[in-house]
Amino acid sequence: MTNLIIDHREPKSLIRELAKKHKVEIKHLVTADFIIQGKDIEGNELNIGIERKTKNDFLNSIIDKRIIQQILYLKENFPVQLLIMEGTENIYEIRNFHPNAIRGMLASITIDFQIPILQTRDYSSRRSKE
Repeated sequence: MTNLIIDHREPKSLIRELAKKHKVEIKHLVTADFIIQGKDIEGNELNIGIERKTKNDFLNSIIDKRIIQQILYLKENFPVQLLIMEGTENIYEIRNFHPNAIRGMLASITIDFQIPILQTRDYSSRRSKE
């Protein structure tokens, strides 16, 4: 059985959306926004730590150096980690940010820390009609 643990600070609309399809537990999480608890292919317990960021929050977390601490916490506390980045806007046009600073952080997360980054439109599972 897979459990989904969600940090209590996540948007209530996101929690309601996830609760429609999954068994969720709301807790105060220190090191992630979501934890997926399940079993690997051999039946061993497996916890996946997920950090969720909007593109604007990602840029803010570069400025205040929060992203590095969050990534380190994920690495220290979970055998499998994932960063989800939400939004449809072009991350290079949101703010007056040097593109190399953004590219460098994205590269560091994926190469140095070996954490995959999943880019999504938003948290909704529904597709919007374009």
